[in-house]
Amino acid sequence: MLFTSAAFLLFVACSVALHWALPSQRARLCVLLAASFWFYAAHHWPSLLLLVGFILVNYALGRLQDGKRSRALLSLAVCANLLALGWFKYAGFLAGIAAALLHAQVPRPPAYLPLGISFFTFQVVAYQVDVYRGTIRAERSLLVFAVFKCFFAQLVAGPIVRAREFLPQLRERRRFDAGGFHHGLFLVVAGLALKVGVADVLGQFVARDFRDPAALATTAAWSGAWAFAFQLYADFWGYSTMAVGIGLLFGLELPLNFHDPFLSASLREFWRRWHVTLSTWFRDYLYIPLGGNRRAANRNLLVTMAVAGLWHGAGFTFLLWGAAHGAWLALERRLAFWERLPRPARVLLVFQGVAVLFVVFRAPTLQAAATYLSRLFLPPYSIEPMPALLAGWLLGFALLMSPLAALIADRRFLALRSRWQVAATSALIFFALAHAGAQIDFIYFTF
Repeated sequence: MLFTSAAFLLFVACSVALHWALPSQRARLCVLLAASFWFYAAHHWPSLLLLVGFILVNYALGRLQDGKRSRALLSLAVCANLLALGWFKYAGFLAGIAAALLHAQVPRPPAYLPLGISFFTFQVVAYQVDVYRGTIRAERSLLVFAVFKCFFAQLVAGPIVRAREFLPQLRERRRFDAGGFHHGLFLVVAGLALKVGVADVLGQFVARDFRDPAALATTAAWSGAWAFAFQLYADFWGYSTMAVGIGLLFGLELPLNFHDPFLSASLREFWRRWHVTLSTWFRDYLYIPLGGNRRAANRNLLVTMAVAGLWHGAGFTFLLWGAAHGAWLALERRLAFWERLPRPARVLLVFQGVAVLFVVFRAPTLQAAATYLSRLFLPPYSIEPMPALLAGWLLGFALLMSPLAALIADRRFLALRSRWQVAATSALIFFALAHAGAQIDFIYFTF
């Protein structure tokens, strides 16, 4: 079920109504688990068996290592999860590399990627590491753990929730909060608007420009790069905002994943604002264990960001994109003059650099990326007027994204209006967007 489909919105409405109609927390958790299983099976029902296997294995391994601080059990838990991720996501990629190196046929597994496996694998790896470190105790209730593992709002593309933040919410029976419910409804509407009204519109221009980059004029290449940067932001921000909003409809709080990343004055600041739950995951579970800033910081940055690139996809474009970010972060540590530049200039330069690297992220092959980059920087230079619709959408989103981010992050604006007015307005927009006919999936659903 697409998040932007009428079927999904009806599914959410029925699940929320049934959830709040039941008196006990256990019954409510059963509703959440059944809804999550239904959502996952609707995409590809055999994958549900894999998800259930992940739940049972991680529940058992968490209970086994609880309080023991056994490196062997932790290694078993982490390797079991990463091997499953590696098989489905990287086995074909590695087989292709082996075939090219050996000049021989190498058997490849079926090309199938279970929905959301990159996200829920990282979520349970963090859980196992936190149990080992003693940050949390292993969850004793299989029902609570299962909902933590597969809550449908964030199952597919995050945000990656931490056990210490989410498990206590699942154990506690919460009362219905009208203010939180209204805020959640607004976030669902805002996420839909970002997806349908911004990302999908810009996506039409992006698809055209990336289809044949060699034929692009210089100005068209730049507008296409900017359009994809804004498309990706609106698309993933829209999904994450919907996920947080759906959580609030159930009385559950999920972390916000974006904080005005395109207003960052350094790449380091950008990664503190962009896909926050993934950035903090890599910081806490890879960068710091590698040594962090204490030793070989530049190496650690390169390794961490290269792995982050590969996490996004099994391809050399993703590896190059991640490694380039790592090199940029390492270089940024040595640029003493950078902080002396005016902040607006730094914000503009960071955005341009991020947009250029997103070209590599978007390109299907390294050759296509090189072709597109050549149209950005190399002669022959040519000018082509930007389509008025594209210019309007880029300018409009650039001007409105920061005020919208403030509204999404701050519940207080709801207090300025009648709750009934907010609910009625949100319902009307919700209805209109539900019938917008959008059938384009979220970009991060493929990761």
